[in-house]
Amino acid sequence: MHKKSSIIATGLLVSLSSFAQTPASIDVGGFDLYPSLNSTFGHDDNLLRSKNSEVESWMSVLSPELILVNSYGLNEFQVGYRLERGDYHSSQSDDYTDHLLNASARLEFDVRNRLEVTAIYMDDHDERGTNFTIGRGDSIETPDQYKQSRIDATYSYGAPAATGRLDLKVGYSTVDYDIDTDFYRTRDRKTNTLAGTFFYNILPATDLTLDVIYNDIDYDFAIDPTAPLDSEEVRTLVGVEWDTTAKTSGYVKIGHRQKEFDNGNRSDFSGLDWLIGVTWNPRTYSTFDFTTFTTTNETNGEGDFIDRQTYQLTWDHKWRDRISTSFEVIYSEDEYTGANSTRVDDNTTISFQVNYISRRYLTLNAGYTFDQRDSNQSVIDFSRNVVSVGLTVTL
Repeated sequence: MHKKSSIIATGLLVSLSSFAQTPASIDVGGFDLYPSLNSTFGHDDNLLRSKNSEVESWMSVLSPELILVNSYGLNEFQVGYRLERGDYHSSQSDDYTDHLLNASARLEFDVRNRLEVTAIYMDDHDERGTNFTIGRGDSIETPDQYKQSRIDATYSYGAPAATGRLDLKVGYSTVDYDIDTDFYRTRDRKTNTLAGTFFYNILPATDLTLDVIYNDIDYDFAIDPTAPLDSEEVRTLVGVEWDTTAKTSGYVKIGHRQKEFDNGNRSDFSGLDWLIGVTWNPRTYSTFDFTTFTTTNETNGEGDFIDRQTYQLTWDHKWRDRISTSFEVIYSEDEYTGANSTRVDDNTTISFQVNYISRRYLTLNAGYTFDQRDSNQSVIDFSRNVVSVGLTVTL
């Protein structure tokens, strides 16, 4: 039911594609304003994701959203704001209010030169029992609030039909948690990103690719100044992208990733990297998406960093004009590396949702989510069930 991990991991923008039907808009000074309201009511049987301290509660989430869009020829501008209020009726200390503000611009100067800029600001939270409070959700009294900001710019050179094309990206992001004790201040950090992708066309709608991604991660504070977590990451991948038929599209990229800490006493990492995604449409009304990738995530308090492998399968099916379903399975393995850590977590999430378009402007849904963590540190194992019903209203 909850959206935290997906927004934090990918920085998703508010998007009109999230609506089941094309909504109507209001003309505001030449911009199209798209208002919407999402409301969900459900039950969570293990709020703290704990093996021994299970807390259950009915909950409600209300999320109004505004999106402003304007296009000038081939250029498009978008500004969005979303408020999310969550209330847990048997555990009011877990109530929260989040804000997401974003802006983007897509500019096409000519057939060979394009620029895309995105900026995101979030006043968000980690639920108790997640991220830095895994296995000890009762160690804090309220959700773990933080501020996150990010700006990215991607310059593209080369016509879409050219044999060779190049994307160059620069980015800057910050994370700042509200709790200001020394232990929690060690999580605040800044990340600078430089990346490039070269595309070489070999067949119609098929490109060979070369990706190089560099991240420079600087922490604001270290309890032990002689052992900071500052590091540099480099990922290099070669692969292929294709969109050759109405039934199949995707990408397969294999390469190498490396993480080096500024402090020589921490464990550097060098290993296999991959990024694979395949979309299969056996029918116009049915879509399968398979994705797998590796990441080197920042530590959440144990080890020097987390080596993660993720596998995800989604099936979206439209049964009737008004009825559709979505089924998703996500499995990830987290290996906590360095600092004498031997911890390995296996994480599984299974979710199912059915959607009913009652009117063009009204969509109803009902869903179920099962979460489980199986660790070699059994004290942090848990299982969790969430059931929910909701509605989305647009103009």
